[in-house]
Amino acid sequence: MKEDKVRGHLAMLVATIAFGLNGPFSNALLIDGTLSPWLHMACRFGAACILFWLASLVVPTGRRVEARDAWLLIGASLTGVLGNQGLFAFAISMTTPLRQSLMTTMGPIFTMLLAALFLKEPVTWKKVLGVLVGLSGVLLLMLTKGGDAGSGTRAIVGQMIALLATFSYTLYLTVFKRLIDKYSPLELMKWLFLISFLIVLPFSIGPAMEMPWREMDGTFYFHLGFVVLAATVLAYLMVPYAQRRLRPTVIAVYNYGNPVIATTAGLMMGLETFTVAKMVAGVLVILGVVIVTQSKSRQDLKRRR
Repeated sequence: MKEDKVRGHLAMLVATIAFGLNGPFSNALLIDGTLSPWLHMACRFGAACILFWLASLVVPTGRRVEARDAWLLIGASLTGVLGNQGLFAFAISMTTPLRQSLMTTMGPIFTMLLAALFLKEPVTWKKVLGVLVGLSGVLLLMLTKGGDAGSGTRAIVGQMIALLATFSYTLYLTVFKRLIDKYSPLELMKWLFLISFLIVLPFSIGPAMEMPWREMDGTFYFHLGFVVLAATVLAYLMVPYAQRRLRPTVIAVYNYGNPVIATTAGLMMGLETFTVAKMVAGVLVILGVVIVTQSKSRQDLKRRR
């Protein structure tokens, strides 16, 4: 049992580092127009699709996807992959790693709102307080210019897109939970990434042909390789592995490491500037999420009764 927990922690640590570095590395690729968002998506989805399908030929995936779940797969792909990673590409091209990564921590708040709307989960004063605190941090961050790249109106639009990307992934986890539970992660991922890749392919052919691949240096290919292999393929396999061995509250704690890693890497790469206002905004966002995740669910209240 202890060995399983250790492996779960190692898997989540790897995923957290990969996700945290994904922001600044993608920002370096996209911020100056070197790589278009559509081509960024095509590289991630295409490579992940190929590797997931090859892995499924070697690793048993259990139940095969049934034809009757085809429309569910399309919906899951649009929200869990294209709506999440696709919007992320546009968001990170318009704002900085810290601003984008803090938006991704809003997932538990969106989950709470969806659960209250569709699952009739109780809305307690603690949840309301958490939402208000988190949203105050988001507003402060959006209104803080900070002098960094992509600040001002462009940064606000980028952060709104990042929020939409986070909401899209939350929608995927909530609406398609039965589909996620029905199939193994590998079986599900190979189809979700295939569908998303086919959707973005027509929009990425032009940018791919115009891209001066031979003129790019080793740093460019290192960043692109990390984003494709580590932040997409490896991370998407590590998270389900960790979820089976660790409690959800433990997984949530690791999510708070993403802004720290993204900010540190962004500062080292010259993509980020540090200000007191940003620090306060970050604390408010994370504090709001913590308050929401610590509040009681409907099952908790039933047990207490």
